[in-house]
Amino acid sequence: MPVEVEPPELARLLDFAECGRAEDWSLRAALVRYAQPEPERAAQILEVVRRTDAALRRHARLFGRDGPAVWAALTEDAASARVDAEVIGLLRATAELDRLGDLLATWAIDRAGERPVREVDEITSDVGRRLDRLGVPRENRERPPSRRG
Repeated sequence: MPVEVEPPELARLLDFAECGRAEDWSLRAALVRYAQPEPERAAQILEVVRRTDAALRRHARLFGRDGPAVWAALTEDAASARVDAEVIGLLRATAELDRLGDLLATWAIDRAGERPVREVDEITSDVGRRLDRLGVPRENRERPPSRRG
């Protein structure tokens, strides 16, 4: 059973990959469209999204139990709050991915302009470094053996 999180702003941030954005596009949906012209960048985005999701799941009870305090620590003065600095750092990285979701959703709707390559690279690199500093493990996905024949 999923944990109910309050306030709604924190719940939305925790659902950063699936929540509706411009014209109800989610980050994951926009990522599918972005992967068509930019498969490598899309894979990099997906890696940091998965790492972030996994790290957030470890704190699900905290978010359900102390959501208002966590949100206050994130939006006000984290130094004076009784919320672990690691959690706040993780939420700040999540906020960057949330911003990237808005950017990709906007691009997915109207692809007439330039692709947001620079912004994607900057945000993906920044979030990756933040997750590394927080000790969030990278995926160790084994690829299936190649077929020879």
